[in-house]
Amino acid sequence: GLAVSFYRPREYFSGTFNRVVTWMTAGEYCHCELVVTSKPDDLMTVVKRVYAKASKGQYETKDCNRILGQIEKFFFATHFRDSIQSSDTITLSFSLLWGSPMSVRVLTPTSRDSWFKIPESTDSTANIIKLPYETPEHLTETISFAIEELGKDYNQSGALFSWLPFTSNHHKRQQKSYFCSEFCATALQRIGHIDNVDAEHCTPNSLYSTLEQNRIQVNHKKATESVL
Repeated sequence: GLAVSFYRPREYFSGTFNRVVTWMTAGEYCHCELVVTSKPDDLMTVVKRVYAKASKGQYETKDCNRILGQIEKFFFATHFRDSIQSSDTITLSFSLLWGSPMSVRVLTPTSRDSWFKIPESTDSTANIIKLPYETPEHLTETISFAIEELGKDYNQSGALFSWLPFTSNHHKRQQKSYFCSEFCATALQRIGHIDNVDAEHCTPNSLYSTLEQNRIQVNHKKATESVL
């Protein structure tokens, strides 16, 4: 399944900068990430497909080199191989932190470290919103896109001005660099979600509000249909 996690300015994000970001964007979150859960076999099929395309030069040369390096760094690592062999499902979180290229890590439900734990609504450090009604094709497309973007730079200038009330009326399917909420919004828009959102001026708090409102509407619709 697909989800977006939202982090509060605590523990790993407890610095002054993150508290200011939270305050400036009028909410309780300072960071968000794209979270995907898949069967290990399905995930590795996507990884191998993207790796093969990069090996054959089917992306731009600099992108091929970046993609190959990132897949080898994350998905060929012993820790990752151990993770996919020990569970029926695997959850990945795609992360863009200030000043760092996009990376990915494995999350588990039971980790004592909040950075490696699948967030729950009861957690003090983070929250998560799951996307309803996701098709297998959309999940595959989103995983492919996220893997293809690994290693891209953090969009610092975009992040600094994302809270300003400017808008653009077009959705780019890909960027040279991203800030955290911009990447999450772009990934969701590629599969038909949140078309009313301007990804380039989307903050973790505005994205949370949009997804939470959509979730409430879906639940209301399901409740209404069950009564009828």
